Amino acid sequence: MAAQIPLQLVQSLRYSSSAYLVHRGVADVITSLVTLAYQRVFSLAYVQGPAKSGKTHTGVYLVGHLKEKRKPARLIARDEMASWYESEFHSAPPRYGETIVLDDGDLLLEELSRNNQSGIFMDLTEKLSQMDGTLVILGSANPERIECTKQIRSRLNSGLHLILEGPADAELDTLLNFITKQRGLQLSDSKRAYILRRVSRTLPALVECVEKVEDTGDFSSLSTSFTVLADAVSQESENLPLFDRK
Repeated sequence: MAAQIPLQLVQSLRYSSSAYLVHRGVADVITSLVTLAYQRVFSLAYVQGPAKSGKTHTGVYLVGHLKEKRKPARLIARDEMASWYESEFHSAPPRYGETIVLDDGDLLLEELSRNNQSGIFMDLTEKLSQMDGTLVILGSANPERIECTKQIRSRLNSGLHLILEGPADAELDTLLNFITKQRGLQLSDSKRAYILRRVSRTLPALVECVEKVEDTGDFSSLSTSFTVLADAVSQESENLPLFDRK
């Protein structure tokens, strides 16, 4: 069994870099981000994906992958950015070639702009530029629609824009298995198949369904009944066209 990698996450997350499937929709994005991390020049990338599309887990995987290769990397959550900047940025600044991933970065940049704290972002990009580092911003909004200051906008416009796509249909069962296990939920093959037949075959829809099951507290394969699963998928099923109801 592989040892858990210390990710130096600012916020505690239940995701693991070892329990991540590099599926078809993220493979090119991961390759691009790893390539940027190894370039001896400052790089900025904005990674866009819809809610529940796996952006945070992608960031965790990237950090874990880089640290496996002995490259400095960390993930900073949106609600921890200001405190991290105040307590650590100046005393323990980014190291040479470090990759920093900002989770919920679109919301973070808007908050910094509203609160007249855009200097935090500018200081971070300037320091990473001096250290030939990489800044990865994860967000749901199109970068052009982020309401931010002109200074932040100029940095965003100079960066790379990457988009997370969905997995291949054949990868959905493996992903669903990962998603349930991450939440301490056990589902048999037949119960995963039940969900896959009744929920839109997209990652956000599957995550939403699993979260509904999670809310019931039914965490074992024996106690998670088909009745519980039926309740979780009922709302989704009502919104599906007839040919999707299998």
